[in-house]
Amino acid sequence: MTTPEDKRVQCPICLESFAWREDELYKRVVDDNGARWMKADLSGHTNQVLRRDRRARCYVRCPNPGKENHEHYLPVSHRDHGDPVVIGLVGRHASGKTHLLTTMIHEALRGDLRHHGLAFEPADELRHAAFQREIDQLLRGNKLNATKDLKEDFATYLLVRTASGTTRPIVFFDVAGEDFVQSGPQSLGGQFVLGATALMFVDHPAGALPALRGGGQPNRNPAFSGALERMGRRDDVEDLPVAVVLTKADELRYEHPVDYWIRREDLQEPLDAGVFREESRDLYAFLDRYEARPLLDVFERFHRSTLHVVSATGSQADGNDLFPRGVRPARVLRPLLALLSMCGLVDGPQAAEVGT
Repeated sequence: MTTPEDKRVQCPICLESFAWREDELYKRVVDDNGARWMKADLSGHTNQVLRRDRRARCYVRCPNPGKENHEHYLPVSHRDHGDPVVIGLVGRHASGKTHLLTTMIHEALRGDLRHHGLAFEPADELRHAAFQREIDQLLRGNKLNATKDLKEDFATYLLVRTASGTTRPIVFFDVAGEDFVQSGPQSLGGQFVLGATALMFVDHPAGALPALRGGGQPNRNPAFSGALERMGRRDDVEDLPVAVVLTKADELRYEHPVDYWIRREDLQEPLDAGVFREESRDLYAFLDRYEARPLLDVFERFHRSTLHVVSATGSQADGNDLFPRGVRPARVLRPLLALLSMCGLVDGPQAAEVGT
């Protein structure tokens, strides 16, 4: 099947646009010869239901027009539901991005945002199978490995169905913090910021708040500054929805106002933009008190932004990289709910006020 030439898509990996064609579909095959991509032949299927099922498991190869990236493939559903919402996490090494994204996706797929009319499902079985292994490992109490450098691919690809009946793809990127400060061919990992729909800027207390414990080191965040420098080439940069997230907030459970917000359970309450403003206001004062300028600079840079405290695991891992009491995430879906509200995927007048 060939899609008309005027139906073009932008690849979220290489950021190049190309005409979407389905006359060549691919599937991933694993056998004694290893894993490889093979062409999928659906021409023999006369049962249309069966054919749709087989098609849903196929991929389209991006022609990689710029020839900078490795060969890559997109799920066939990439064209079925309009342009994807691309959400990327920006943060330095060990800031907690990977644990935050893992627990966030787990809770979203579990249905924890259903009270806001949002239902999620995987749209890319191959990438999600790898991501599910990360989820399972963390739920068993194992600390996850840091994201590999120079990762060009997205982490997972979901579909979200809204209360109004809209279905949109959501692509999540999580790359190593070092990738935001690389140059030349090594800069491909962090280039998703050039095409992202929304962003989470993430940092942890040890990096964001050195003054809290009497640290004298200057408060710099090369990942933030590197991402912002690249994003400066976009004309729409100030209009991007942004959630600024202080992770590992369990380390600050006795610090006000973190103690109040990290314990608050309000996810099932009706969406209230005022609550997002209150949390942002309280955290802004807290961060300002301890001179957390990189986080505050990001918050101030964008027209619509929110501030959050989260804990992806509830405690620190021990010396064996284990969480002996398991993981107990807190408020990990609030940043995602804020971004989806700012992207227009949450119904109701309050959603339009989030981040203002």
